[in-house]
Amino acid sequence: MNGKLGSRAQMTDNKKRKFIESLAHENQKFYNTQDGRGALRALDLTFEHRGIYLFELVQNALDAGAKSIALRLAEDNDALTCQHDGTKELNKGDVEGLSKIFRSTKGASSVGFMGIGFKSIFKRFGEVRISGWDWTFRYEVLQKRGETYGDVQPDLIGAVTPIWDDTIDAPEVGFTTRFEMRGRIYPTEALRSDLARFLPDDDRTLLAILAGSGLKRLEVDDHVWELGIHEEPDGSLEATALSTNENGLWQLFPVKFNPSSEAIARFLEKRRPTEEREQVYAEVARPRRVLGVLPLDNEGVPKPPKRGRVYATLPTEVTLPFGLHINADWLLNISRTEIPEIEANDWQRGIVDQIADVLVCFLCWVARTFSKPDRAKVAFATLAQPTPELGALEALLAEPRWLSRLRDRLEDAAVLPMWTEETGALAFAKPSQIIVPPAPLAETFKQYPALIPTVLLNGSVLRQDVLGSNARRLLVQAGLIAEMSPRDLEDAWATSLENWWKVLPDDETKRRDLLFCIWGAMSKLTAQESWSAVDLPCVRTADGTWRSVNDVAFFNEPLPSEREPGGNETRQFIQPFFPKASCRLPEGWIGALQQRASKEREDGDRVLSQALNWINNHAKNISLREVIEDATTALASSPT
Repeated sequence: MNGKLGSRAQMTDNKKRKFIESLAHENQKFYNTQDGRGALRALDLTFEHRGIYLFELVQNALDAGAKSIALRLAEDNDALTCQHDGTKELNKGDVEGLSKIFRSTKGASSVGFMGIGFKSIFKRFGEVRISGWDWTFRYEVLQKRGETYGDVQPDLIGAVTPIWDDTIDAPEVGFTTRFEMRGRIYPTEALRSDLARFLPDDDRTLLAILAGSGLKRLEVDDHVWELGIHEEPDGSLEATALSTNENGLWQLFPVKFNPSSEAIARFLEKRRPTEEREQVYAEVARPRRVLGVLPLDNEGVPKPPKRGRVYATLPTEVTLPFGLHINADWLLNISRTEIPEIEANDWQRGIVDQIADVLVCFLCWVARTFSKPDRAKVAFATLAQPTPELGALEALLAEPRWLSRLRDRLEDAAVLPMWTEETGALAFAKPSQIIVPPAPLAETFKQYPALIPTVLLNGSVLRQDVLGSNARRLLVQAGLIAEMSPRDLEDAWATSLENWWKVLPDDETKRRDLLFCIWGAMSKLTAQESWSAVDLPCVRTADGTWRSVNDVAFFNEPLPSEREPGGNETRQFIQPFFPKASCRLPEGWIGALQQRASKEREDGDRVLSQALNWINNHAKNISLREVIEDATTALASSPT
C-alpha cells in the first residue's frame, strides 16, 4: 500500500514539475520580448514601500483560509519565512498567477491586485522558495552589477519563470504552505525593520483586523500572539491579542452590506474579467463588510487615536477624522497606498456610506456600555467634524448626502448623553428628543449639576460636557441637534421654574447658591445680542415672586431668607464666590451688576454705591468689607 501511495505522489510531482517547466518556458518566450520586458519594468515603479510584501503574504494566507501564520527570521537574519495553515489548496491557477503580471487567476472577484502583489517580494529579495501541497519551486532574480559605477540592476525575468526544486524544505508540521525569501537586495537594511513596520510597537491595529478576519495565531519572529473574538450578550464584538509580555484589546463594529449594481459595474470595469464570468459576477456581488476598530485599554475604556487610518488589511496612507480605524475591501492604487477615484467610483463610495453605519454602531455601543460620565466622555472623543480640505475621503464625509445618511440612522436612536437627577449618573436620549441649552446655561450646568437641568428645562437636556465640542459640531453639521431658540427657552422656563424651585434641596444656603448660579448664567446669556430681548424670571425675592435679571439688582433687596443675616452669616454666604487668589467678584455677579449698570447708565454709579452700602451695613467683619470694596471699586472703574 505504501508503495502505491508513493507511486501516486510521484506521479503528482511529475505532473506539477512538467507544469512548472512548461509555464517557465511560456513566460520566457513572452517576457523576453520588448513588450514583456516593458511590463516587467513596471514592477520597479510599482511598490513604494519595501515592506509591503509581508502584507501581501498575510493577505494570501487569509484568502487561503489560514488560522495560523508564522513570520520568522533565519538565525543569520538574512532570510525570512512565511508559513500558514490555509486549507485552500495551492493549485495550478495559483502558481500561474504567481508567475505572471496582471494575469492573476485570483479572478475579478478578489480585491487583490491580479498577482502583482506577490512581485513586491522582489523589491526586497532575489529569491523566493515555495512549498506545500506537493509543490516545490522557486523564483530567482539575478542581480547584474554595472562595470563602471557598480549599479545593481535586477533581471526581473526570474520573477516570472518558476524553477522546480526538490531540495526546498517542506512546511513544518501544522502548516500547509511555506514561502522562504532569501538574497536581500539591500543588505544594509535589516529584515527586522520590515517586521517592525509590519506590526509597529505603537500601533497594533493589524492584530484586531486579523482577529476579525478569523486568524487565531500570529507569530512574528519570536513574538507569538493568540488572537480571539468575544461576542457580548448584546451582540457587540471584542477582539483580543494575548502574548507573554503584551495584551491588546479592541472593540469591533462590523457592518455588512450588499454592493449596488453600479458599484459592481465599477468593480468589474477595474478588473475586466475574461473567463468564468458568471462565477466572477456572483462572487463580486456577495455581501461585503466594513469593520470599525476602536482601541481599548485593559479596563475596556476607549483609547481613540487622534485620527483613524483606512485599512485594506494592509494600512494605507489615507486617514479619517474619527478616532477609529476602518477596514474594508477598498480598490487600491497599484502601490497599495491610496484609494483612487474615491469621489467618482460607486464601489468606493459604497464603502464610504457604510462608515456612517459604523458610527451608528459605535454610538449605540457607547450608550449600552457607559453609565459614568467620565468614561462616556472619553468614548465621545472618537467623533469629529470632517474637514473637506484634508482629502477626498474627508470631503465625502462632509457631503450632505453622507451626513443625511448619518442623520436618518441616528434620529431615533437613544445615543446622546443627557443629565439625570442623580449626581454622577448618565442616561441617553434620542436626538429628536434632546434639548440643547445655550452655552451660558450649558457651562453653568457643568459647574453646578445640582441645578437639576432636566427639571429646570423640563426635558432631556444634553450633557455637552460629556458629548464634547468635536462630537457636537459633527451632530450639528448632520442636522441632528440644534441649540434652543429664545422662544424654546421661554416656553420651557414658563412651565418648569416653580416646579424646579420646589424640588431643590431644603437647605436654604444651597438654594441661594443655586439662585446665584442661574442669575449669573442668565446675565451672560441676555448680554448676547441675539438673546437681549429675552426676559426670563430667575431671581426669587423675599416675598416669593420671581423677577428677571433686568428687573432686580440683588444688593438692593434683602437676602432670600426669613430673617436678616448678620455679618458672619453674610461672609459665609458670599466668601465662597470669591477666588482665593483674587479680590474680584465672580463673573456671574459682575455680569449681573454690569448689565444693570448698562440698562441705567446714568444711574450706574448709584447702583454700585447702593451695593457697597448694603454690604457695609450688614457686614460686621472688616475683612469682608475690604474684599467687597476692592471688587466693587475695580468694577466701577472698568470700561463698562
